[in-house]
Amino acid sequence: MNLLLGVFQEFWDGFVMRLQMPAVIVAVILAAVGLGLALVGRKAAEVGRKTKEIEDDDSIMITFKVVGMLLLFVSVAIIVFRGM
Repeated sequence: MNLLLGVFQEFWDGFVMRLQMPAVIVAVILAAVGLGLALVGRKAAEVGRKTKEIEDDDSIMITFKVVGMLLLFVSVAIIVFRGM
């Protein structure tokens, strides 16, 4: 039981230390903004076009989703290359 608690304590200490790194904080913020943009793309297109009928190839919706996915990709790249 002591071994299990020791492993968990090591994991938790490393996790907290990693979360305090500035690069990881920036990556988490970028990921949150990117996810938000990707999720509200259709609603933003509805507001921009002032209609409820939005095609799947609407340029506003695609732009929001692409920017959101790019921010998610950048956040993963920051975690991989700077978070180590």
